[in-house]
Amino acid sequence: MAGTPRLSICVPSRNRQYYFQKTIEGMIRNPRPDVQFIFADNSDDPSIMNDYMAAAKKDPRVIYLPSGDHTYSMMENWERTVAASTGDWVTVIGDDDHCEPDVIDAINRCTEQLPDLEALSWGCISYRWPTPDEPQAPVGVQLHATTIEVTQDHAVDRMFRWVDARVVPTSGFSIYHSAISRELLERIKRRYCGTYFEYPNVDYEMAMKVIHTGRRFVYCQRPFSVMGSCPQSNSFAVARPKDSVKKNETFTKEARRNIDEDEQVRDFPFKMDVGMTGAIGMTQHWFKKKYKVNVKDWEINFAKACAFNTGVYGELEAFEESRARYTKAFSIWKEGRFLQYYQPEFKAQEKGLAVTGFTDDVVYIKTDALGIETPAELFDIVNAISHPPAHLDINLQKPTNKMISEAEAMALALKKRRA
Repeated sequence: MAGTPRLSICVPSRNRQYYFQKTIEGMIRNPRPDVQFIFADNSDDPSIMNDYMAAAKKDPRVIYLPSGDHTYSMMENWERTVAASTGDWVTVIGDDDHCEPDVIDAINRCTEQLPDLEALSWGCISYRWPTPDEPQAPVGVQLHATTIEVTQDHAVDRMFRWVDARVVPTSGFSIYHSAISRELLERIKRRYCGTYFEYPNVDYEMAMKVIHTGRRFVYCQRPFSVMGSCPQSNSFAVARPKDSVKKNETFTKEARRNIDEDEQVRDFPFKMDVGMTGAIGMTQHWFKKKYKVNVKDWEINFAKACAFNTGVYGELEAFEESRARYTKAFSIWKEGRFLQYYQPEFKAQEKGLAVTGFTDDVVYIKTDALGIETPAELFDIVNAISHPPAHLDINLQKPTNKMISEAEAMALALKKRRA
C-alpha cells in the first residue's frame, strides 16, 4: 500500500474461524486502496486461519497476525491488533461483524468541516447468524442519515451519568464500531498506562477514555457496520444465564486474573457475572477510581438501566435469576439506597409473525426470506437503500440535547453493544 491508509479496520478473532473468514471476505471485496485491514487470529488450532490467509494476505492492504505460542487474553489480542495499525483513523469490529470501508467517505466529509475531529460514531445494525434451531428476527435499518456534532458534556452525561440509558449507555465513541483518530488514539496511550487497553472490558474501557480525553465528536445516523451474533459469541449468550456464566468463566481464565478482585473494584458489588449493565458499571467504577474522575448523580439512572438488563430475559426463570443477582448487589451497595429504583418488568418472549416493511424512520428486513447468510450480504441491502456516504447531510452546528436524544433513541432501537 502506497502512503498512509485513511482507515485501519482491525479484527481480532478467537476460535471462530468460519465467521472470521466470512467477515474477511465481506470487507476485502471492496477495492478502495485507502483502507487497511488488520486480521489477528488467536485460535487453539492456528493452521485453519494460516492456510486460509495464505491467499488473502497477498492483498497489500492486509496485515495478518497469526496465533502466538500461547492463548492471548482478549485485551492482549486487541492490543496487538491495534498496535499493528497505521491508518489516520482506527476502528475495531468482532470476527462475526462487518464494517463498510466506504465509511472513509463519511470521515472525509466530516473532517473537511472539522479538521480537528477526533471521534466518529455511526448507526449500527444487529444481525443474528443463521442457526438451524432459531428463526431469524427482522433487522431494522435506519433510513435517516443526519450527521451532527456532539458536545463532550453530552457524551459524558450519556456514558457516565447513564442519561436515557437502557441496558447499556447510549453514548458511543469507543474504538469498537466507531472510529477514532490516530492523534487521539496515541494521546490515550500516552495518558493512560502506556497501552491502548488496560482493562479486560476493552470496548467500554476505550469508550470512557475517548469521551474523557477527546475534543471533537460527531455522530452519524447512517449505518456503517453490522454487529453480528454467532452461536459462539458473547451476545448470543446474553439471554441465556447459564451460557453467560460459562462465557464469564472462560473470560476470567483467559484474562489470567479475576478482575472482580482488582483493587479498584473490590468494594463494588456489581461484578462481571451479575449482568451486562453491572459489568459496565464495574468498568466505570474502575476507571473513575483509578483516574480520579468525579461524576455525580448517576446512581438512579444506573439502577434503572440494570432493571432494563433484567427485563431482556423473556423466560421467567432467567428473569428471576437476574433479578436475584441484582437485588443482592443493590441491597448491599450504598446501604441499599438505590434498590427502590431497580424495578424490572417481566415481559414474556413474543413468538409469532415477524414484522417487516417501512415506517417513517426504519425499514424492517426479514433476512432469511432474502437468503442473507452473512453481515456483508445484509449490508449490500443497507447500501442499496441508504444515502451514499459521499453525499451525507452534514450539519455540524451544535445541536440541542433534544435533537441528539431523538437521533440516538432511533439508533438505540436498532443497535446493540454486545447485547
